[in-house]
Amino acid sequence: MYELKEESERKEKRYRAYLFLFIITVLINTFIDLFDLGIEKVPTYRIVISLLVYSIIFYFALRRKLWANLMIKFFVWLNIFIFLLIVTVKILGL
Repeated sequence: MYELKEESERKEKRYRAYLFLFIITVLINTFIDLFDLGIEKVPTYRIVISLLVYSIIFYFALRRKLWANLMIKFFVWLNIFIFLLIVTVKILGL
């Protein structure tokens, strides 16, 4: 089935937005792990392994692999949900 130009541009913008949000969430998670902002100190090997996994997923997402794009979408939405949960808990003071 053929796509209209506007439809393909909309899909491309959505694709780029997910990639941008993925990069931002990876940077935030790495920053939290590096500077010990969480509950416990994260070992260096865990940070390196997670960056390696993130880079592999990002590489295959740039190659437009379906599984990598689904993982990026899941990861972005999971981080948005966790962020909203943290904000809600902080506001309610639980």
